[in-house]
Amino acid sequence: MPRRNESFADLLLQSPWWVSAALGVIVCVLMLLAPALWPVHDSISQAFTKEISKLAPLAMLFFGLFSLGSYWFGKMRGRLIDKQTGLESLRQTPWKQFEFLVAEAFRRQGYGVEFSLNRGADGGVDLVLRKDGRTSLVQCKRWKVFSVGPSVVREMFGLMTAEKAHEAVIVTTGRFTAEAQSFASGKPIRLIEGPQLLALVQSVQTGPHPSPKESPIPAPDAAAVPACPNCGKPMVIRTARRGRNSGNLFWGCKSFPACEGTRDK
Repeated sequence: MPRRNESFADLLLQSPWWVSAALGVIVCVLMLLAPALWPVHDSISQAFTKEISKLAPLAMLFFGLFSLGSYWFGKMRGRLIDKQTGLESLRQTPWKQFEFLVAEAFRRQGYGVEFSLNRGADGGVDLVLRKDGRTSLVQCKRWKVFSVGPSVVREMFGLMTAEKAHEAVIVTTGRFTAEAQSFASGKPIRLIEGPQLLALVQSVQTGPHPSPKESPIPAPDAAAVPACPNCGKPMVIRTARRGRNSGNLFWGCKSFPACEGTRDK
């Protein structure tokens, strides 16, 4: 699948902060060494290479600003996901921040995530996930009341087929209609409803969590957490990503991927 048409600025902001910093150092060094690296004999070319070397601090400043922006952008996505207290707080998240939140949740699961910073709402594919040689197209629906119908699922299935992706993923804070679920059945389409999304977010949150005001999926009592049938370690609630149980919750070993033990939820 071809990469999305993103600007150089978008790519820098989505990359780790050190990418911009490293590029800044490399470009700055090349500009400072321009007179020595490209020796010329005519006066015009000599003047040109000297002027390039004088612009090296500006290049460093340019990439430094993007390094700071990338660092802030990563911190913002982290705060977005860590401050969620329940399904209602997910539904109150502004639509673009909701995409960032979903992207960060998948990133913390080990996915490479591509998304655009300047697109409007509801533009078809919102995120592209890459992991283990597989590509997944994601559409995010931050709907407070409405259920997602079959037309949205058909559209994503068509995009997935056209782009030769391995999977289509539709994430909503609401629900999917019976018709939408019926169309997705047996296809490489993952439907993530509000409760499953909340479980995903809670499974990747870090640091001290705020006290939830409401939670449709109560945290399991410590005594009720089963032990892994393979290694005996405590298990955590996960969401099935593919197969006939896609979107359903199950118990998975806390040591995954080192241990792949599972139990039914």
